[in-house]
Amino acid sequence: MGYCVSCAKDVKAGKFCPTCGRQLLTTQELKSEVSAADKVSEPVKSKSNLALWVHLAPLIAAVVAIFLIVSLFLLWLPGLLVRNSATATDFDKRHATESMNFQLTMLVFSIAATIFSIVTLGIGLLIVVPAGIALGIAALIFMIMGAVAAGDGREYRYPLTIRFVK
Repeated sequence: MGYCVSCAKDVKAGKFCPTCGRQLLTTQELKSEVSAADKVSEPVKSKSNLALWVHLAPLIAAVVAIFLIVSLFLLWLPGLLVRNSATATDFDKRHATESMNFQLTMLVFSIAATIFSIVTLGIGLLIVVPAGIALGIAALIFMIMGAVAAGDGREYRYPLTIRFVK
């Protein structure tokens, strides 16, 4: 007798599930997986919502930055402030570091795109503008995913990020 994890049902005979073909777990293997699942710690909850806001602050600052171009270069600042805060937990500081690294990476990408556009005498804008729009949409999605993960007490790592700060 075995148990199929993917179908969530007991199978009386055989080593493979007749429905999905996955290898069955024996009773001993099932007990060891259940005990391993019990040992997994529950998500970390921060006393404050700093980890959540460290992902949302650049998003809010970006809306303000539409009116003040200079503030686009300061989107990494909330991460730095929380990371160096004395009252922030380790969880908050890890999220602040991730957010700061992501915002610094986006700044580097923006500066590189601007230089590329200038060097190609504006013809590079045919590549930079669509890529910038796509990158902006992706950054928005990644920041929301980071905020949701922080709100749930889970860790989050931004993709396509250069790790400037450890």
